[in-house]
Amino acid sequence: MKITVEDNSLQVAKNFEKQVREQPLIVKTALGRTAEFLMGLIKQRTARGMSADGNSFPPYTEAYKTFRQQAGRQTQYPDLNFSGQMLSNITQRSQPTQAIIYFANKFQNVKALGNQKKRKFFAIGAREIQPIMNVFMQTYKKLSKIWVNEKI
Repeated sequence: MKITVEDNSLQVAKNFEKQVREQPLIVKTALGRTAEFLMGLIKQRTARGMSADGNSFPPYTEAYKTFRQQAGRQTQYPDLNFSGQMLSNITQRSQPTQAIIYFANKFQNVKALGNQKKRKFFAIGAREIQPIMNVFMQTYKKLSKIWVNEKI
């Protein structure tokens, strides 16, 4: 999943491009912290059994529910967490123009793809867009002020 800064406003786009040219490290850091925030949202939402659109995940099959019970795992709602390896494998890489959230381990990536087909957990929900943009803007402003003060 890629996080990119986009806006319909030509002025905002020009200003962002200028900031990427003039302060690439600040933009890269702000995008990285925003990606970390999004990773936390995905993990918290998934632990509650909620999809990106805010709906509950479809229930586990009876066979898998029995398997989970025998292993001592909760079965009240799907949380996509059996060993904890898949969700803990989510990582991010940021650049001055984008941040990418992905599964670093190939096996965990395959597992996530299988889960994603039935339960949309690895996505950005409509209610999450504004908080994500707020984190980026707050981080960017904070880092810009620090950078300006250090340059003086």
